Amino acid sequence: MRNLKIVFLAMLIFCAQNFRSQNVLSPEKVFNLYFTSFINYDDTAVKELNSYTINFLGKNNTYTEKMEDLYQKKTEDLTRTFLSNLPVNVAASCRTEAQAYFSALMGNFRNAKYMIKSVKSISHPELKDQEITEIRYDISFKVPSVNSEINIGDLKNIGEGEMRKYLIDATARLKKADKTVSEEQTFNLYQAKYGSDTYYWNSGPQELYWEANRFYFQNIK
Repeated sequence: MRNLKIVFLAMLIFCAQNFRSQNVLSPEKVFNLYFTSFINYDDTAVKELNSYTINFLGKNNTYTEKMEDLYQKKTEDLTRTFLSNLPVNVAASCRTEAQAYFSALMGNFRNAKYMIKSVKSISHPELKDQEITEIRYDISFKVPSVNSEINIGDLKNIGEGEMRKYLIDATARLKKADKTVSEEQTFNLYQAKYGSDTYYWNSGPQELYWEANRFYFQNIK
């Protein structure tokens, strides 16, 4: 019986070590999980990110939001804000077209791509003996190459037909986005060391989203 217990304990230790080794990811892979989760709104990536960070950050620091729900909420919020700036009758008449427009707008955002340019460890400016991994990458989006030929002027005085025509035209241009725009950006990953293994994380992935959001909407015509 004693020998059986020793064998069982050895198996548990081996499994634990093997489990940890399987969860040691490169900074490039960790960045991919953050980007795919919070830019591409991918629920599968969030689950994988949580299964990685829970090993060294604990359950309280995992992400519980459904990314698909956040994506739908963002689209709805943009639609609602836009309609609130229109005359009441125009907003009611063009709601369907506005929803289609912002669905296409956010669809192009969600399809963002990236290419890593460099990965390097740098000293943390505030924490002694703490290093962070700097990911320098190009982010790219598809956007329309030309402006709409329809001039909508003052939204407060626009007519229903004119607004509907503009939204249909703008939606069509977004769906056929033919220009790629890119910008170099950076994202930092903090390092957590356990023995010879290094784990990577960032407590504020919204920064990744804010920078992508800023650049994307600067290029929407």
